Amino acid sequence: MSLNKQMDEDISLVERYIAGDVEAFEELVMRYQKQIYAFVYRMTNEVEEAKDLTQKTFLKAIKGITGFRKKSSFKTWLYQIAVNTSLDHIKRDRHKEIEIDESIAGHQEGILSSIIENEKRDHIKRGIAMLPERQRLAIILRVYEGLGCIETAEVMKCSEGAVKAHYHNGVKRLRELLKEKGYEAGS
Repeated sequence: MSLNKQMDEDISLVERYIAGDVEAFEELVMRYQKQIYAFVYRMTNEVEEAKDLTQKTFLKAIKGITGFRKKSSFKTWLYQIAVNTSLDHIKRDRHKEIEIDESIAGHQEGILSSIIENEKRDHIKRGIAMLPERQRLAIILRVYEGLGCIETAEVMKCSEGAVKAHYHNGVKRLRELLKEKGYEAGS
């Protein structure tokens, strides 16, 4: 589906919901639930928190839907809500160290390369969790969520140049962290 067609469909669903069609919002939830959950999980690294924050994101969207101005896509607007919800949660729980969900990294037995790859993934996840907030957001939105620079700038409410700087500095810091752990680029 083309981006413009999807945006038009999203706006149509928003308008139908505002007019009283509850099923229209359910369609939006079905369309974006997995993406928002994946984003929130990457921000928190906690399965249950990600489920709760995803639900909070959609509840906030319902409450604020009349404030959706259609200046950006519904997807971008929803990601902004998810970003704010996630950051609020992280700030409230700042004293708590971010833990990595071991079920994702896995405890595979078998060939050495699988173990090394899992260890690398774990270090990357830990490294991303250690990055400053804006760098972490830029990397997660660009790499894991597949948003373009313009969309990422809209979600982060900053310029494209700032997104590029946050992304560049985040990647640079991740490389440094991985090098400290003995993983050279390309190894």
